[in-house]
Amino acid sequence: MRRPKTRDTRALLEEILQSRICETHADIQRELAKHQVHITQASISRALGRVGAIKTTLPNGQTAYRLHKGTVLYRAQSPRVTRQAIAHHLAERIIANGTALVVLGKPDSGRYLGTFVDDAALPHVAGTIAGGNTLLILPLAHKSYEKTCAEVRQLFPHTTFIKNT
Repeated sequence: MRRPKTRDTRALLEEILQSRICETHADIQRELAKHQVHITQASISRALGRVGAIKTTLPNGQTAYRLHKGTVLYRAQSPRVTRQAIAHHLAERIIANGTALVVLGKPDSGRYLGTFVDDAALPHVAGTIAGGNTLLILPLAHKSYEKTCAEVRQLFPHTTFIKNT
C-alpha cells in the first residue's frame, strides 16, 4: 500500500474539513481512513495546526474543526506560504504590560498562534495560554521579561507592538 505524501494528506484534510463536520480527532481519523490514510492522533493535531484549522462552535451549538476564515493555507503550488506567514497574518497586535504579553489576533486564532509560539521554543518563555483570538505569553521569570519581549518581537516582526509599562 502506497503511503500518501504529506502534501496529499494536507489537501485531503482541507477537503474533509470543508465538506464534513468533524467534532473530534477520531472523526478526522475515520474520514482519512476512508481514503487509506492512517495517521495518529498526534499527527492529526499537528496537521490541523499546519492547515490553520481551529475548533469552533457552529450556529447550532455543535463544536467542530474548520479551516480558519482568512487563513492562507499551505498549497503545494505555493511553497512560499509558511507557518510564519500564517501566524503573521493572524496576529494583529501585541501588548506588553510589564508582566506578560498578550497577542491579539483575528477571530479564533489563539490556538494557532499558541502552537506557533510554543513550537518556536523561545528560551525565555515559560508558557502560553490560548483561547479565542487571544494568546497570553508568560515570561520564564520577571528578570527575563525584556528578553521575552525581544524574542516575541523577533518572532512577529511585522505585528504592532504596544508596550504599556
